[in-house]
Amino acid sequence: MSEQSYKYLISSEQDLLWGMTVNTVGTQRISPMYDAYPPNSGHPEDFYFNPQKGRVLDSYQLIYLTEGSGHFYRNHDESIELKSGDMFMLRPHVWHSYFPDKRTGWKEYWIGFSGFNIDNRFRNNFFNPGQVVYRVGLRDDVVGLYEKALDVARKEKASYQQYLAGIANLLLGIMMYSDKNSIFQEKEAYSRINKARLIMRERLTSEISLEEIASEVNMSYSWFRKLFKEYTGLSPAVYIQEMKMERAKTMLSTSELSIKEIAYILNFESVSYFSATFKHRTGKTPSEYRNALIR
Repeated sequence: MSEQSYKYLISSEQDLLWGMTVNTVGTQRISPMYDAYPPNSGHPEDFYFNPQKGRVLDSYQLIYLTEGSGHFYRNHDESIELKSGDMFMLRPHVWHSYFPDKRTGWKEYWIGFSGFNIDNRFRNNFFNPGQVVYRVGLRDDVVGLYEKALDVARKEKASYQQYLAGIANLLLGIMMYSDKNSIFQEKEAYSRINKARLIMRERLTSEISLEEIASEVNMSYSWFRKLFKEYTGLSPAVYIQEMKMERAKTMLSTSELSIKEIAYILNFESVSYFSATFKHRTGKTPSEYRNALIR
């Protein structure tokens, strides 16, 4: 079983002159003991592959794992272990294969791109052609960038390719920076707080409590709350409220859900409380925000 959300894109001749274009962005969760990987549902033939036979792409892909583990093969005999928090980059015209461990499955995010800007970075040795896997760590901001890319790709508004190229560039920069400074990222407290932030994002529409989140990352609630604010600048409760406001704005702009339905999905105790909170955070009521987008 898998949960998927993805978009395949085209670019114009004008887009190509920007130096970088995006051809796919998406996410999917592969459950343990899955039947097949990748799921054969809706992916173009150029992107679908058999892990036993491998694949060669015409573009780059940047894949980020937030759950589970698996294996990457640079050739039929040499494999690299993959785990949550890893990011790996596929290069064009280079054979590769990868797949999740059957015992764990995994959740992956990806963005595919090409262009002379990224080609030049390899020519100028910004990237080590021998390195495939980058130890980025579990980072809520990285997940947020992939999700923003999906949102932009779905809407396909004017200049969306330039927006997506900017997101891809930022992901590449974070990948390099995080990997080179991984000695600091591996601090246990940092890792636990980032895991908590991912739990918050994944279960934003559920009724999980902050105490339960603290327990899941093996911290007392008082210690968790203290460290969370030190790392993020916000208390856990405020952080979740901010995430809910961002999710509400996305729902208001991309769906036909009613204000009441959105309040219910985001677990607000009442529509009036949701509307008051939204106005406090954004300066507009949900209706005013949605109406402003229509004009």
